[in-house]
This record gives sequence, C-alpha cells and structure tokens, in this order.
Amino acid sequence: MTRYDILRAIIEGAHLAIYASIKPGGIHRLRLGEEAEILASTVYAAVPMIGEAADIGEKVRKGDLAAPHAGIGRLLAKALREAWRWTTRRAAPDILVPSITNALILAYVDPDSVIREAGDLREALSIFMKGGGWRDIKEFMTALKAIGAEEMHTHLVDSGITYTHAVSEGLGLADAVHVLGSRWPGFRISDPLEHRVYEDVKHLIELYKKMHDGINAVIAFYIELIKPRLPQWAHKMIMEAEKNGYMATKEGGKILFRLDLELAKKGYRYDEYIPYLAGITQLAVYEGLRP
Repeated sequence: MTRYDILRAIIEGAHLAIYASIKPGGIHRLRLGEEAEILASTVYAAVPMIGEAADIGEKVRKGDLAAPHAGIGRLLAKALREAWRWTTRRAAPDILVPSITNALILAYVDPDSVIREAGDLREALSIFMKGGGWRDIKEFMTALKAIGAEEMHTHLVDSGITYTHAVSEGLGLADAVHVLGSRWPGFRISDPLEHRVYEDVKHLIELYKKMHDGINAVIAFYIELIKPRLPQWAHKMIMEAEKNGYMATKEGGKILFRLDLELAKKGYRYDEYIPYLAGITQLAVYEGLRP
C-alpha cells in the first residue's frame, strides 16, 4: 500500500478508537472532554512525523538506510514536542508512540495482510526498537521530561531504565516501551515482546466480519478489553447489551448508555485502554476494517 494508505489507517484507527460510541467507562463521542481532545490532537499534531516514520520504513526496506541509523528516538522526541506545543502543553505519549511505530513497520514490511504477516511485523518492530540503543532511549526520555510526562519518566528511572544502564546493558527503546506498557497499555503496541497485539487485531477483524459494522466491532472489542476490570454488577448489563447487538439496536444502545452513566457515577474509568484500542484499530483498518 502507499504512504497515503498508511497515514489514513493510522488517523482513521485513532479516530474510531476515540470517538466510537458508546464505550462504557471510556472516552466516546457522547461524553467528550479534555482527554478526548488531547488524544485526538496528539495524533493530528504528529501527522508529519507519522509520515516521516513511513518514509523511514520504506527507505530501510529498499536498502537506502540502515535501521540502526534510522533515528527512531529522535523522531519520537520530535513528535512528542510537536504534540506538546499543539495541545497547549499536554500530549499523550501512549497514543503517539504506537501511531508512529505502526506506520514505521507497515511501510517497512509492506504487508498484504497484517494478520498473515504478523511475524514479519514483530521482527521489524524489534529491529527498529532495538537498533538505536541507548541513544534512542536518551532522546525519548529527555523528550518525556521536557513535555511534562514526569510520571512516565519517573517510572522508567525507577524501573532501571537510565542512560547509564542503557549503555552498560545495551538497552533500547524496546526495553523502555516494555516497562511503560506495564502501566500504560498503549505502549504495548510498540513492544516486540507483546504477542497479544496481532491476536487482538485478528479478533477485531473477526468481530467486524461478524457484525458488518466497524464502529460496533470496535465497541465490542473495547468491552472485551475492560471486562476483567468491570465491577461484578456490570457484567449482567454487558451480557444484556451483547444479546441485543450492542449499538446495532436501540435496546443495546440504551443498556450501554445506562451502564456508562452508572460507571461514571461510581468513579470507574478505563480511559487508559483507549490508546491500546487505537493501536489495534489502526492495524485493523489497514487490514480492511471500515466504519
């Protein structure tokens, strides 16, 4: 596919994940606020860098550039700072990083199918995320601190990801996103060790084929993601919503709406899963999912 197809998949996938409605306990178009704007604006602000990632992937595939010299840490740092400026000094690294790495590996592998060529995509991710070593980690961590993502920066340091350790142990960005993914699920998309990613893409496509509705499939997949964290009382409502086809029927929509209100009232929020949902949906859009 072309560079344009990749950019379209990244933007459309993020858009569907953020605005698909109704996602109980999460951001959706009927309950918008600052978090939705930050997630969406972070991706939109980084479009030039997402395009640059696609260009890098293509150059490495054609042999015009070596992966260790691709400067992925520099690219991520540039994108983080641009998103921070665009979003009035608050960006979302956990949706930005996977958006860039998805574009990078799609352009490098140029797959006919994300699902059938999952092994090649994982291998490509490993090549890029380990290639730059400590230099990439330094660029990335410096940018996290510069944009005020102190919690993420501190989590890395407390987990032993420092410049000195990176040099002595030969660490790369793969190690950084693996650590961050333990608290912010979106980073798991960029982790070469996270085998669940492509199984989830496959599952989302299966839901899409079954439902013949991309938005409803995204909602159903989101619900499966958060189900282990839902309070016990919510499970009965989820079963009823599923029985009624989620948003495919008025009754299903009403149940999801009531559940969303109850979760909000009782303080249950699952916004941290939206960046992961975005990364999976981006790959699914490339595979053929449509709204």
